[in-house]
Amino acid sequence: MPLVTYFDHIANSSSSKPFNLSPFSNMPLYVPKSINLSLNEEQLKAVFRKHDVNGDGCLSKDELMKVFRELGSRNPSWRVRRSLHHADGNGDGTISLDELDELVKYVVKQGYGIN
Repeated sequence: MPLVTYFDHIANSSSSKPFNLSPFSNMPLYVPKSINLSLNEEQLKAVFRKHDVNGDGCLSKDELMKVFRELGSRNPSWRVRRSLHHADGNGDGTISLDELDELVKYVVKQGYGIN
């Protein structure tokens, strides 16, 4: 049941207490997956490289998870799995620097704050 319909249902129910919807009147009905960032592809690559904390030249699942959290993903673990599916060309479960271009193309296609 959509949130607005749910509140209408509660407001119109036969309870003895009136339900005040005014605290919710300014609540956004949609929350975007990222803040409107102005990053180009090179800046986005730098964000990914910054999260290679162990310096091995590859982004692990945990490191990718941190990047997608920073980018505002609503479900970063799912986004990591999809990223690996799209960009992990050799199937080793990490994103190497050679595969970073494919990862960035995927992230841009998903609309993560790139202009």
